[in-house]
Amino acid sequence: MPAPTISITIIQTDLKWEDKKANLRDLEEKILSVREKTELVVLPEMFSTGFSMNPEKLAEDMNGPTVALDA
Repeated sequence: MPAPTISITIIQTDLKWEDKKANLRDLEEKILSVREKTELVVLPEMFSTGFSMNPEKLAEDMNGPTVALDA
């Protein structure tokens, strides 16, 4: 019996330093432009903020805007 398959899309992009709105807008555009069958989208580490030395300024709980997005 063959193993089940999953369709994965990997997105690599230039992140805007500490600019959540711009990063989320750019990634949303890229995700919505995927035309191939996709069941899982893999994003870069720190995709919403880029690496930062100011985590207290950028942190969110599980009800924050990044998790709340749905397309």
